[in-house]
Amino acid sequence: MEGVIILGHGSRRPEANQEIRDIAEQVKMRTGDVIYETCFLQFGQPALSEGIQRMVASGVEKITVIPLLLAVGNHIQVELPRLLRQQKELYPGLTLLLAPHLGADSRIVEIVMDRMKQGSEI
Repeated sequence: MEGVIILGHGSRRPEANQEIRDIAEQVKMRTGDVIYETCFLQFGQPALSEGIQRMVASGVEKITVIPLLLAVGNHIQVELPRLLRQQKELYPGLTLLLAPHLGADSRIVEIVMDRMKQGSEI
């Protein structure tokens, strides 16, 4: 069985974390037979380790972690690989895949172009 974790940075503001959950729900509606979790690196619940634990407990053998982070930084280069290596040690039979972060993808440029048209005066 396969699982996908949509991973947000996390915020102290619940509405910010809800946006990540909303994105994850939209992804879930477009795909088939995969188990989903929404997790956070900081300030949100569940943490990545909790999401992985729940998935393993439900029989998931392969998890792809998709970081909803825009730019390469310490979280992408250092923290996330370290966290996943720790989880791999806890669950040696588990296959863990790390998808690329969002980055400078042309589809994001399209969103930026749309947002330019939607500006409102402050």
